[in-house]
Amino acid sequence: MELLPAVIVAAANEQSRRLRDLVRAPEILVMPGAHDVLSALLFARMGFKAIQCSSSGIAAVLGYPDGEVMGRDRFAEITGQIAAAVEVPVNADGEAGYGGASQIPETIRALVEAGAAGMNLEDGVKEGRGHWLADLPQQLEKIAAVHDAKRALKSEFFLNARVDALTVMAGDPAGALDEAVKRGNAYAESGADCIFYLNAHTRETIGRLVREVRAPVSVLAGAQTVGVRELQELGVARVSYGSAFTRMAIGAVRRLAQEIQQQGTLALLADALPSNEFRSLVEGG
Repeated sequence: MELLPAVIVAAANEQSRRLRDLVRAPEILVMPGAHDVLSALLFARMGFKAIQCSSSGIAAVLGYPDGEVMGRDRFAEITGQIAAAVEVPVNADGEAGYGGASQIPETIRALVEAGAAGMNLEDGVKEGRGHWLADLPQQLEKIAAVHDAKRALKSEFFLNARVDALTVMAGDPAGALDEAVKRGNAYAESGADCIFYLNAHTRETIGRLVREVRAPVSVLAGAQTVGVRELQELGVARVSYGSAFTRMAIGAVRRLAQEIQQQGTLALLADALPSNEFRSLVEGG
């Protein structure tokens, strides 16, 4: 793995430290999911303290399906554009790392060079319509490879280790929760900064994760998830929203297009961002 100039690593490390401090702070860290530079600029303008990149959102905007289809170089390029556009820390969605343990260092290098503060690393394996959990030793090798890359680069890169057990094993809720706790602690003991859960929606499930996992806990929020205030009360460190903002955005586009098709009017445009605010996002006004 080729090393990076010290100035690039230092700038990325500053963002990594800021993100780590935010996750460890008493107040829950709310990270909206950006799918492009414009959405990231909006979130930063609104005062969010950090931004999560949505892998599925970014892929969709570029015309790709989710799941590393667009390739590591394109993924790192878009992440870098988002990180360069805002001053707050940006966490990449590294999906499954874009390869096995031997390829992980190049993924970390690309993201540090891009200015990302850290990344998600998931343990779900998808192939066609199948979805299963990676073997635990294999996933721990990937996490070890992240640390190897960090040492080589002198990086403080933030690792948000994602556990997919609650999704993959949804037919066995009790077993899934046991597996989620086991994997979360294994990843924490291997040096992950935060443990990230999908499909954790109820107070009971989230409460057990927070109590038993020995690291800050993050959840992906959906319509059925308890609200941010309750998540804070339960002790959740971080909440993110995946492709929610991307789906809302394209939904609004569809509604306006349908109005034009069916009525020939633009009444819904009254709900749009005013033109001056729209321009100011990219003009820096």
